[in-house]
Order: sequence, then structure tokens, then C-alpha cells
Amino acid sequence: MLINRIVAPDSHETHDIPQVIPWYHWIWVFPCALFLRLWLATLRVRCSVPKVDDREGPYIIALWHDRLFLASLVGNRFFGRPIAALISASRDGGWLVAFFKLMGIHAVRGSSSRRGTQALIALTKAVRQGHHAGITPDGPKGPRRVCKLGLVSLAKLTERPILILGIRFHRAIYLKSWDQFALPLPFSKVEVTLVPLPPVDRRQSDETIAREVEQKLNELS
Repeated sequence: MLINRIVAPDSHETHDIPQVIPWYHWIWVFPCALFLRLWLATLRVRCSVPKVDDREGPYIIALWHDRLFLASLVGNRFFGRPIAALISASRDGGWLVAFFKLMGIHAVRGSSSRRGTQALIALTKAVRQGHHAGITPDGPKGPRRVCKLGLVSLAKLTERPILILGIRFHRAIYLKSWDQFALPLPFSKVEVTLVPLPPVDRRQSDETIAREVEQKLNELS
């Protein structure tokens, strides 16, 4: 769930054009996706619910960026509707589109302009088409585990409830990245907690709702 920006040489923003990767790059993307699927298959995952009841409509799913490793497994196993994730319109984003496709996640191409308008429009369209929206509210570059306001804006605009996705690894390796990205060890235990929040109250400030989401995510991750 990455948002980047393309800037013209004169430093003025232009319309973002999604960059498509050449077909032959799928040759190495496919083995990487297969390796990840095999890794995920070894994990002993226990979830708080057998299946998310999403028959009445999609959710705005919130999870921390450092727990993205398990996103595709949770989406494919515990949700009935497809999950859309925002991917950069840059060439780097093109690699992720190919990878996400093989992992069963629908990629929405878009970039952040001022105030993230384009990203918000792209995800709103996906939600209205029936997709869940997967959001890492502290991404793409932090601060770590601080919920930004884009998640709340999307929930208010689409009038869809927020679903907290908490993930706890019993044994994991933590990378030296800004988010301390977690890689669960093969065959280790993983606890997944899915908690829908009450419908967003438009009278509440975005900051208040964001702090509530932040607190709940930290309790469960």
C-alpha cells in the first residue's frame, strides 16, 4: 500500500501516468510470489473469526505497515470480497502490481498529489465497485504506527465502516527499516484479530477517529 508522486523536470506536478512493466519481468516476479505463498502456507494462523461477514458491503481495512507480510493470506482466507490496495503509478509500482496480482490482491494505480486527492479518488472508486480497501495508515514512510488522516477521510467519503486488522507473530525477524517490518519465521504461530468499528460519526473530528484507530491497532498488533 504505497503512495508516491511523479514530478516533472520543472518541479510542477503533472498528471500521473501508470507505468507498466515489460512482460518478461513476470519471469522473476512469479517465482518470488510462489516462494512467498509457500512461506505463508507453513504458518499456523489462528483468527478471531472463521470468516468476515462482508455481504452487506466492503470495509476500510486498517493494518500497520510492519504487518503487511500477512496481508494476502488474510485477504484470501478470511474475506469474501476482493481487497484493493493502492499502488504507486511509477515504474516501481508496476512491479508491485504484478506481484499483488499473483498474490490475489487487486491493485489500484494512483499517486498522491497535494492532500492525497488522487489516491483518495482511486480508492473511493474501488470501494464503490464493491472492493474492500486495504490501508496502512502509517505508510508509506511513517512515522511508524501513527495513524494518518487519509484512512478517516476515505471512511467518511465512502460511508463504509473501518475494520481493524491486528496481527501478532509469536516468532519473527524484524528488519532495520523505518517500520521495523516483521517477517514471521516459517512454521511459527500467528494470531489474527478482526474487529469492525462502529460506523464513522461525521460529527467527530478526523483526528479523534484516527487516534481511536491507532489505539486499537496497537492493542491488537
